[in-house]
Amino acid sequence: SGPLPDGEKKLCKDCKGKEAELYEKSLGAINSLEEQFARLWSQCQRCQGSLHQDVLCTSRDCPIFYRRKKVQKDLSEAQAQLGRFDGW
Repeated sequence: SGPLPDGEKKLCKDCKGKEAELYEKSLGAINSLEEQFARLWSQCQRCQGSLHQDVLCTSRDCPIFYRRKKVQKDLSEAQAQLGRFDGW
């Protein structure tokens, strides 16, 4: 494939016929990442002692903190990728 032609922001010519499949795959990835984030967020809330407040943890010794931040970053990237399908 390669760069997308000017004005094209969704898919290259090789992937044009697979829009539905790629959109579904993107949605599945987002769902999975959202579930992971929710589980990690809940773990952080339990550690903090409250399920009703935002997590304020910044412990650099906690592996959950880093996993949660990675999933949050991956989720943001996956949502941006899905955003390419707007108006599809």
